[in-house]
Amino acid sequence: MISTKMRKLSKRHFQESFIVYFILIIFFIAGIIIGAIFVNKLDIRENFKLANRFSWIFQYIEGERYRAIDIFKLTLISNMKIVSIIWILGFIGFGLLVIPLIFCLKGLTIGFTVGFLVKKFGMQGFTFALLGLLPNYLIVIPSFLAIGAIGLSYSAYGVKGKGSRAYQRDMVDYSILTLLFFFIIIFGCFIEGFFTSYFLNLIIFNL
Repeated sequence: MISTKMRKLSKRHFQESFIVYFILIIFFIAGIIIGAIFVNKLDIRENFKLANRFSWIFQYIEGERYRAIDIFKLTLISNMKIVSIIWILGFIGFGLLVIPLIFCLKGLTIGFTVGFLVKKFGMQGFTFALLGLLPNYLIVIPSFLAIGAIGLSYSAYGVKGKGSRAYQRDMVDYSILTLLFFFIIIFGCFIEGFFTSYFLNLIIFNL
């Protein structure tokens, strides 16, 4: 019964949110482009200082040897914070302004990370991005887009219908859909923790 409800909610959401997805994808791609520009504009030392704030990968390269379980926890907590912020923003009605900016920042992080790896490590960096990062991105990014679209749609709906019974009922549906896609993100965190770190050692450090 629960799975049937989730399928119906997901189907209705995708049918009604095409424009919302388009907007978020535009902001996400803009972020990737900005991140790539940063890599090319800054020298390698400045890039590395900035990179350390974006991802555990660069801290790992500098010598901070996280265990796979530690990486899983780091990425899980980080993604949980982002999902919680998006959920709250959608709930209180500020999602229309902030959620697209969150996706721009998310794209910037990815664009900078991949660009820096390729710039610093050349073919090794490209290979790692392809084998170590892409599988995780293919899971996490669509799930984040879905959560962002849900939050953006609900935020727009909430501005018009807040206080009504329909709004309160749809709040439950909103939370269920957000939770559903967050479970998929957890799987992506597992891949990043236990497989991305393996490819990092294999390709970058040649272990």
